[in-house]
Amino acid sequence: MKSIIKLLTQINSTRKLPQGIILTLVLTSLLACGMGITNNNPSLAVPNTEQRQTSQNNLPKSISRKLLLDASKRSGVKTRDLKITQVTTKTFSNPCAFQFGEICTREYRPIQGWEVVVKVKNQSWTYHVNKSGSQIILDPKVSTNQLPKSIADKVLRDAAQRSGLPINAIKITQSTQKTFSNACVFNFGEICTQQYDPVEGWAVSVKVKNQSWTYHVDKSGSSVVLDPNRPKN
Repeated sequence: MKSIIKLLTQINSTRKLPQGIILTLVLTSLLACGMGITNNNPSLAVPNTEQRQTSQNNLPKSISRKLLLDASKRSGVKTRDLKITQVTTKTFSNPCAFQFGEICTREYRPIQGWEVVVKVKNQSWTYHVNKSGSQIILDPKVSTNQLPKSIADKVLRDAAQRSGLPINAIKITQSTQKTFSNACVFNFGEICTQQYDPVEGWAVSVKVKNQSWTYHVDKSGSSVVLDPNRPKN
C-alpha cells in the first residue's frame, strides 16, 4: 500500500494532477487492497450454501441425547460409543411415512422433523424424529437383537410345548424389531387389507431341531403368533 501511495506522489510531482484525481486513485487502490485481503482470509469469507445447509440440519442437543439413549438401550452399547453420522431435515408426507410404513395412503398430513443415521458398532440405524423430539422412531428393518428376556421366555415355552422338546434344546437365532402395518399382517394373513393400523413388535426366528420357526410377537408380549406355514414334521 505504501508503495502505491509513493508511486502516485511521484506521478503527481511530474504531471501535477488535480487533487480530486489523486484522491480517486488512492480510494480505488484502497478498495482493491481490501478485496484482496478478504479473498485471502477464510475467516472473512461468506459461508457457502453447503455450510448453511449443515447448520440448518443440526439436531438440538436435547433430541440428540434422547436418540442416543434410545439406541444405547436397544443395542446395549454405551452412548459414548455411538455416533450420529448424518442428519437430514425432512418433511414426512403423513404419519404413515414418518413411521416407515411400507404401504401408506397418499393423504398429506405433513410432519416436520429429521432423518437421522446412527452408527452402532458396524451397523447404520435410521431414525425418524419429529421437530419437538416427542416421537423417535427406529426403522423396523433394523435388527437390534435386543428381545426382552420375558418375551424370549414366552416364545421358547411356546416352541417347547408345540415341539415336545425341552426348552434348553431350542434356540432363538434372530430377533428383528418390526412395525407390522396391521393386525392381519401381524397374524401372518396371506390376503390382508391395506389399512394402516400399526402393531409394534418383533419377528423372531427359533431353531427347533433342524427347522426354523418364525414368530410374530407384539411389544407387550401379550400376543405370540407362530407362522402357520412353518415346516411340518
